[in-house]
Parts: sequence; C-alpha cells; structure tokens
Amino acid sequence: MPRIFDRVIAEPWLRDEIVQKFPKGGPGDIRLGSPCIVNPGEVAVFVRSGEALGTFQPGTHVLTTANLPLLEKIVGAAFSGDTPFTADVYFIKTTDMTFKWGTTGPIIVEHVKRPPGASAIIGNGTYVSKVREPWRFLMAMDAFRNSVRLPQLKDRLDPMLGVMMQDKLSELAIAKNLGPAQLQSFSQDLNDILIGMLQTDFDAIGMSLIDFNIRMGLHPDSLEVVTRMGYGTSYTQMKTLDVGMAAAESGSGSGLGELGIGMMGLSAIQQQQTMQQQQQATQQPVQQQAAAASQIPSVMTPAQAAEFVQVSESDIVEAIEAGDLKARKIGKVYRISKENLESFLAG
Repeated sequence: MPRIFDRVIAEPWLRDEIVQKFPKGGPGDIRLGSPCIVNPGEVAVFVRSGEALGTFQPGTHVLTTANLPLLEKIVGAAFSGDTPFTADVYFIKTTDMTFKWGTTGPIIVEHVKRPPGASAIIGNGTYVSKVREPWRFLMAMDAFRNSVRLPQLKDRLDPMLGVMMQDKLSELAIAKNLGPAQLQSFSQDLNDILIGMLQTDFDAIGMSLIDFNIRMGLHPDSLEVVTRMGYGTSYTQMKTLDVGMAAAESGSGSGLGELGIGMMGLSAIQQQQTMQQQQQATQQPVQQQAAAASQIPSVMTPAQAAEFVQVSESDIVEAIEAGDLKARKIGKVYRISKENLESFLAG
C-alpha cells in the first residue's frame, strides 16, 4: 500500500553519515503543501525519474509547484493541490569532512628539466572537503542510496585523489622547476598551491577542497622505481646500457671498462649509443655469427637471465637479493655473468 507523507525531514544522522534517502527502502508519495524541514548543515534534493526536481537549503519549505516547478510539467496544469506526488528525497550533509589519505603505491612525478627526469613520491596526511553542488555530487559519487557513510565516500575518493595528485604534482614540478631535492622537502607552501590546482578536479565532483595537509617525500628506491616503470632519463640510461652490453657480448665493441658506463653523463651515453648503432649496422653479419655461436650471453640483464631460466624477472631479482645468485650491481641495475648463472642452475 502506498505510503503518503505529510512531512519531509531527515532521520537522526549516524555519526559518519553523509547522505540519507527519504523515505528509505523505496519511493514515497508526498502531499503537496507538506513542509520540508532542512536543518542547518544539510540540503535536500528532490529526485523523480532520474531528474532533479529541486534543491532546498536549510529552513522550512512548503512544497508547491512554485518551488518544485517541474512537477507541473510532469503532472499537468490540472494537478490537484493536495494530490500526492512520487519522489525520492536525498538529504546531504554540507559540513566539513576530514579524510585521511595515503599513497597505496608510489606516485610518479615527472620533472623533465631536472635529472633524473622523474621521481617516485610517497606520503600521507589529511585533507578537508565538503559538498558544494549536491546534484553533481550525487551523480559523481553514485550516492543515490538509502545511506552513504564516510568510509564508503573515502573508498571512492582515494583512488581519484591519487590520479589527481600524480597529474598536478607533475604540472607543479615542471612549472616550478622542482627536482628530487625540492620534492623531498615537501612544504606547506606546496600544499597551499596544490589546493588551488586540485580544486578544478573537485569542482567536477561537486565538492570544495577546504584544507590540504599531506606530507610527501621520495620513495627510498625512487630512481629504481621510475627506471623500472619506464620514466625519466634514468630509463634512457638503462636502455642505453643494455645496448652497450649487447654490443660487448656480440663482439662489436669493447668491454664494460672501455665503455665507461659509470663515468658517462646522459649526453655521452646517447653519443655512445649512436656510435654503437653505426657499428652494428656495418658489422651485422659478425653480430649474427657471434649470437649463433653461444646460446647464453657472457653477461646478462635480469630479464635476459629470466628468459633462459624460464621464470619471471622478479624471481631473478629476488634470487640476487637473497644471495643465491651472484650478480654485479652497476648503479641501480644488476648484471649477471654466464658462469654465475650456470653455477646458480647447478645448485
């Protein structure tokens, strides 16, 4: 049997409740002329057939087609003054909400003008936000539910903020010419700048960013993280080193000592890469013969070793770090000799 309501008001709020629907469990028939009571710190949004009929600020409102004009379009001019209409009402808290936030994985911040070109950032802290545009918030947060509580809202906001932070920190690092040292000493000034940069993204979900107090710093293995993920000049260096190793293995160039990998800057490495590519082009038959002569290279990357052993690269790195497989660390990367790999396989 339909329920007819002569008053619309939120139930007592749970401590961490952000949204509650009236009536709960289904739509209700609300009589025109009934009061809608909106308490301080709330707004009420009337919804019918997926469309917002009207939003009410704190106060007592007598429901009529004057403050719900879409009702007259839906029902028609012959709408009776006391005929119930069907609608869902969503009460939304508009007070400040404090969220704890922390990185679940490193945030990659690109700073192309400062070596090594990118940094892996981790951090945690709190931020304060509140609902500013109720209808946009309901749609963006999928909040058309009987009740939405703070942990549910946080679960939706956390990954969104991670993406926002990665984009905005990279923009900030490029604009302010920040490198790893400046990102390591993350300050309140940077937090204040981020508030303004992030607000555009919060506007899109109907919220305001009031305060931002996140402590950020470099991941302890920042260079290795960004290199493995393919960011920054360190990645270029790693790939160039691989080219040099391949040239040395195939006999087209010199040994590692002659390459001087540890002493070269990025420009020198790139010049060396160009020279090696030219050598490879003229000595390709020699390279092919050398590659065919030996199935296992004399020196390998973890990825190459993993291919021969038929395991993942992470398994090889784990064996190295456990001391089971001997390898030489050059900078941030490992290199494995043929003899050490064969000894490892022999047990």
